Amino acid sequence: NSPPFFWHDSCIIRGMSRLSKQLIREKVEEIRKHKFFDPTYDPVFKKIFRNKTNLMHFLNAVLHLEGENRIKSVGHLKPAIKMRNLAGKEKKILFDIHARTADGRFIDIEMQRATQEDFLDRIELYSTLLSVNAKLSLDAQASKKQRNDHPYLMPTVYSIWICNFPVPFCREFHEELALFRTSDVGNSHPLTIYPKKRYIIIDLTKYIPTEATSPENQWIELFRNLPTAKAVPRGIDNVVRAVYRQLLVKKATETFITEVATGMIDKDEFNACMSYARREGYEEGEAKGEARAKRKFAARDKKIAEYFRSIGVPKKHIETAMAIR
Repeated sequence: NSPPFFWHDSCIIRGMSRLSKQLIREKVEEIRKHKFFDPTYDPVFKKIFRNKTNLMHFLNAVLHLEGENRIKSVGHLKPAIKMRNLAGKEKKILFDIHARTADGRFIDIEMQRATQEDFLDRIELYSTLLSVNAKLSLDAQASKKQRNDHPYLMPTVYSIWICNFPVPFCREFHEELALFRTSDVGNSHPLTIYPKKRYIIIDLTKYIPTEATSPENQWIELFRNLPTAKAVPRGIDNVVRAVYRQLLVKKATETFITEVATGMIDKDEFNACMSYARREGYEEGEAKGEARAKRKFAARDKKIAEYFRSIGVPKKHIETAMAIR
């Protein structure tokens, strides 16, 4: 006989909670099989760049900043930027890493595991919000005279996107978008009209290992290779070496491992399936991607149903629970 405990909807929800915990435990065990964490997952990515030394080193590397232009000090800012729609409702835009340098440059770094619709629009939206927020901050700290003398003065902003999928408009692993004169199209040294706004796109899939050991190469190889790495590479910069050691699974707390595992469930499968569909770019490719997504979720739902049956949940309640999902 089935225990009375499972004969109520509220109890089914508790049963689903148990299943979620089971899935998380399975994902935790999967993580423990690896030497290092995958840095492309949100909790790991943010763990890296909460460290200001890591953040400065990475920025100087990918922005190719040298000499007096190098970032020497940086502070983290709140990740949320608020915007209102026409109905007056607030919507929050969350930056992965939002920071400001001591000399007044504002930075947004985004980690993208899978492509999505309107990707270029998203890049521009985030960069625009970064610029507006930076302008408000600049004016808030300026004197009244400074604001009157330079009402349109804008700070420099860096919008950096690390992409773990093929970006259609990227020919190389490191691409920079900017405003140029149309007459400079085809010129190997075009004039940048507005150098205060820089977009850096890192396409991890297009990186080809070379003998070069520049700081940027070391960071790109970290993001590409860490999920399967067996040891800390030799001959790398001390800061990058420290990141490898920070991301050793055996040194992590149970809480952090669970946080990473939780973030990997469901969303990762969905992103992978839809990324496949969008990369195809054609109706047939999208149909294949949709079909693949359905197969993935069908397999997951079958596992959920089997778990409920194993603990004595009646068939009609299983069907009700799956319908809710």
